[in-house]
Formats: sequence, C-alpha cells, structure tokens
Amino acid sequence: MTSSLELRNITKVFTDRNTGNSVTAVEDMSFSVGAGELVAVVGPSGCGKSTILNMVSGLYGTSSGQVLINGDEVTGTRPEVGFMLQKDLLLPWRNIVKNVEFGLEERKFSRAERRERAMQELERMKLAEFAEHYPHQLSGGMRQRAALARTLVIEPDIILLDEPFSALDAQTKLVLQRHFARTIAEAGVTCVLITHDLNEAVIMADRVVVMSGRPGTVVDEFAIELGNRRDPLARSMEAQTGVYVKRLFDTLHLENEAA
Repeated sequence: MTSSLELRNITKVFTDRNTGNSVTAVEDMSFSVGAGELVAVVGPSGCGKSTILNMVSGLYGTSSGQVLINGDEVTGTRPEVGFMLQKDLLLPWRNIVKNVEFGLEERKFSRAERRERAMQELERMKLAEFAEHYPHQLSGGMRQRAALARTLVIEPDIILLDEPFSALDAQTKLVLQRHFARTIAEAGVTCVLITHDLNEAVIMADRVVVMSGRPGTVVDEFAIELGNRRDPLARSMEAQTGVYVKRLFDTLHLENEAA
C-alpha cells in the first residue's frame, strides 16, 4: 500500500547537554505528501531540511507537533520508510548483491529469498552483471544505482532522499535522475526529496515546499504543472520550468536578504 505523509505543526529544538544552550531547527512547520507523490523541499543551508527527514524516519522525535504516516503518529523507526543519502554508504567489504541484501537480513526471508529479491532489483537497475563486484570497482553512478536497489528491495512505501544526486557529474546525474524517476513512478512510492538544486526540484517533483532560514518554516509551496514526471530531462526543456526555477530563486533570495 502506498502511504501518505503529514507533518503537523512540527518544532524541533536541540539542546546542548553541557552548556544548556538551545537551537531551534524547525518551528511550527506543516506540509503533507500525498500517496505516490514526490515533494521536493528546498531552503537555505542550515534551515532544518535534513532534520525533517530524520523526524519522518523516526530516528529522533519532535519537540512538539506530529509526524503522521497514513494518519498514525511516528514514534520510532518504521519498516515502510527507506532512506537514501548523498553518499551511497555501501559496505566496502561486501559485494554489490550482498550490499543490496543487507536491508533484508533482519526480516524473515531465507537466504535464497534474499538473493532472489536482490538480484531482481539489480536487474531493474541494469547492474546484474556487476552483482559480484565490490563498491570500489564501480563508478559513482553505478554505486548510487546500487544504493537505490538496496533502498527499493525492502519495498518501502515512502523514500526519503537527502541530496542523492549532488555528488555526481552532470551527465551521470541526468541519467540517474531519469532512471530514478521512472523506477519510483512504476513502484508508486511516496517521496520527499531534499535538494539545493532548484532545477532538480522542479524537474523531479509534483510539488515544491520552500523553507525559511533557521528556524525553518514553510514560506512558499506550489504544484509543478509540467508533463510526465517519469522524464525529468524532457521536463527540463519546457518553458515553464524556468518560470518555476525563478520563483524558487526569488523566494530564497528574499530569505537570504532577511537573514
């Protein structure tokens, strides 16, 4: 079942145990993500974007407010939530297929079932022939595809993406964005994408949420009314794309001026 996500009046305060000093990362933030929707979140550095993902994943709780998945409050890590980071974080001592199997090892699958599922994902990522290779033997783009396979093999309803394409060269980035967009559309996965790349936010998302400087809160939110989300490259060629990017730039410029 594809899941919906809601952040309802979220505030997160971090307090230094030694000094007692506090920093409010996000304050009274609310937005939702519909089932099967991809929402991009952009904002100035340090505005709490990654904090949001950590709260949605259940890695730590809110100071006030609620994170809801299908209407149920998140109080800890959830098996239906996958997390993909900027770094692939593949385990260097495991080959690629064993890296993909990793997320299945605490679930009730036999060794044969884990291998079958992992190989199915590697086939989908066009990496099956590299299953026995080790991470250092793969290019950056191939490692990110392996990381995506590891995320998808657990069959998450929600995927949290923390700048997963930012470390790639321009050509590899475009290829992987297109591959990712097609894959998650086919799977019907709900996604939250954190990015500093305004063009990426527009060509990948159904909707964009813009955050203020710290403490982060929502200052703008709008739908991306472009063509097929499965093809970010085609979307990037549309005239309206530049209009959306300018809107994001202007909003963030005002936020930086205010800061």
